[in-house]
Amino acid sequence: MAEITWPQTLPLTLRMEGLSAKRNSAVIRTTMDAGPRKTRRRYTASVKIYTGTMFLDAAGRSELEQFYTTALADGVLRFNFTDPQTLEFAEFRFTENYTENSADGMFKITMSLERLS
Repeated sequence: MAEITWPQTLPLTLRMEGLSAKRNSAVIRTTMDAGPRKTRRRYTASVKIYTGTMFLDAAGRSELEQFYTTALADGVLRFNFTDPQTLEFAEFRFTENYTENSADGMFKITMSLERLS
């Protein structure tokens, strides 16, 4: 497990509404001169990427920004977070910067995370 844990004052997982998940392929396919392509595993474990949202007030948005920039070194480091589908505690990492949209005093935060364990 990672040394860093998601802040308990922020939502503990992504919202199920609008959540998407995609498993990266761990298979390499090689074309042969004749016959079917050969396949083999590239890694022993593939990662699953979740894209989803959470709604935060101004204080929560500020806390997320502080956590992302300081504790995670702008999203580089791994952290412990709750898997939105299984609700298991697992190791995650941001795949890209999160985005913010504001409406009615709340912030809709969209993020893409990869589950590493």
